[in-house]
This record gives sequence, C-alpha cells and structure tokens, in this order.
Amino acid sequence: MKNYSGFTLVELMITLFIVGILLTVGVPSLRTFMQSNQLVASTNELLSALHVARSEAIKLNSRVSICESNNGATCTTSGSWKNGWIVFVDANGDLGNTGAPCAAINTDCLLRVHDGFSDNRLTIAGVDAGSAAVSAFTFSSRGLPKSLTGTAQSGTFSICSLDGSGGTINSRAVVLSLSGRVRVTDNAAVISCP
Repeated sequence: MKNYSGFTLVELMITLFIVGILLTVGVPSLRTFMQSNQLVASTNELLSALHVARSEAIKLNSRVSICESNNGATCTTSGSWKNGWIVFVDANGDLGNTGAPCAAINTDCLLRVHDGFSDNRLTIAGVDAGSAAVSAFTFSSRGLPKSLTGTAQSGTFSICSLDGSGGTINSRAVVLSLSGRVRVTDNAAVISCP
C-alpha cells in the first residue's frame, strides 16, 4: 500500500487566507513605496539635466537651454514639465531647436532628451523667482541662468506625488539659484503642488 503525502484542504484554505491578508496589507504599502521612488528618480533626472545644461554651456562657450518638450525635438509652453524636456545648444538664443545632433560649433543642436512620465499621479511644474510659470531656462557661456531678454533668472521646479483624489502625498523641489547652483530640497515653503 502506497502512503500519499500532501496538503489537506484545510491547510490549503488557511494558507490562502493568510496570503490574502498579507496582500491586503502589503499592496497599499507597495504603491506608496513605488510613488516615493518615482518622486526621487524624477527629481534626480531633472537635477541631472540642469547640471548637463550648465556644464555644456561652459564647455562649449555657448548658450545652452533646457525647456519643456512633449515631442523630444522642440520647446513647448504647456506649463507641465511632466511631458518631458530637452537640453540643447541654443546658439542664437531663440529657443528654436532643430532637433538635430551637434555637427558644428555654435549651431543649435540637441544634447539630451527626456521623455515624459506616464504616471498621472506625478506633477512637475517650474516657476521663476516671481512665481510665474516658466517653460525654459537658458545658461550663458559662464554658466549663469538667463532669460531670453538676457536678465538673470532663477527658479524652482516642484515635483509632487499625488494620491487618487489629487491630494499631495510627498513632494520635493529642485531650486536653481541666480549663480547657476542647483539643489534639491523638501522645504514646503518653496514647493507649490497643485
């Protein structure tokens, strides 16, 4: 006579019940963890793009701009950096990028493209020192942020992670100073979430 070993129906039911409880408790925590990681990653990607724009402006001895872009080739003024951004040499200072890679010195050319985020619970908005929405920053050949008119410019990018009802869960800011220094902060006084 063979002796069969295995799980009884009662043991399987208890195991499934315990797994159900663990999933009920764990899934909301996992979602919060994922949103927190997305917030940090988005902040670091924007910080990196600003560093690249400034360093390339100094290295190439030319104006380099970073602007919001929804197609990865031209600047837009939608007011949301969530759709993506581009970094490009802006030799003539008109924010008119050709979308082409760099071929000649002091010509408009694309340096870096960042695609948009598909997470609807993430917002990225930029404002200048006067709290007006800003869609582009240009670094001079000395690494200083300037507006299109040539005046000094500073600003803050607010990156916000939202819950299902639109309330803010967590937020960070990337602050660009008049000297071109870029830093990350979680100071609520400088962050403006929707």
